[in-house]
Amino acid sequence: MPEAGKSQSLKVTKVNGDIITFDAGEFGEIEVINNDLILKFKEGQSADVFLLPDTNGTVKGFLGKALVNAGEFARLKVVSNTQFGTFFDMGLEKDLFCPFAEQKTEMEINFYYTVYVYIDSETNRLVASTKIDKFISDEKPELLESQSVEIFILNKSQLGYNAVVANKYHGLLYDNEVFSELKPGHKVNAIIKKIREDNKIDLRLYKNDHSDIEEFENMILEYMKAHDGQMHLNDESEPEEIYKVFGISKKNFKKALGGLYRKGTIDLKDTIIKIL
Repeated sequence: MPEAGKSQSLKVTKVNGDIITFDAGEFGEIEVINNDLILKFKEGQSADVFLLPDTNGTVKGFLGKALVNAGEFARLKVVSNTQFGTFFDMGLEKDLFCPFAEQKTEMEINFYYTVYVYIDSETNRLVASTKIDKFISDEKPELLESQSVEIFILNKSQLGYNAVVANKYHGLLYDNEVFSELKPGHKVNAIIKKIREDNKIDLRLYKNDHSDIEEFENMILEYMKAHDGQMHLNDESEPEEIYKVFGISKKNFKKALGGLYRKGTIDLKDTIIKIL
């Protein structure tokens, strides 16, 4: 069912020049202007449309996928400051409004800021807020340890990387378990390591179990097959070199090499590892 404040695939019901009519479910049929000189549409096909809520309870449609949907966090660029508030680029023809009341600090044009996007219950308008802490829950997470989740990187701290888990909860990736720089706004998949008593979540990037090691083994074999059956990386290589090629820690790399060696798949006698 189509939802306001989100990009979704809708079916074309009518084409009249640059006016494309889509079936928007409970919102009825909506007309969208096609300003793309190349992209053409025909009845029956589907296309991505962002349904922007209007103040009168209806929605307006914009072609394409937005950089963020209602109920999500994002890192967006300021495109203008006005007497009414600030506007962010959200990847559509329409910019995203951030009222002064939802601004934590004064914002500058062309700078990026972390925001939470939601539909304001009083105005029915899609808005952004840089006061993100009030949108992160302190309640006990409805999640399980070892569960795979998507996380949004907020910032780097002394302990590691602060993140929002599943668009709702506080999370932390410890520095000693991250082997590349993560930047604010990055979205990555992570594993719930532990749900703490304060309801914050400790995270890791891998499960570090048998299923992960098998995946790493396959990655190494595919790499070697693409490089004449051999590899210059070995268990003496620097962690940064290993991560650059495979995106995994040296510890997991060595586990995968050990697994392949025990299976008789590779030769570890020389500094250059070869497929047997």
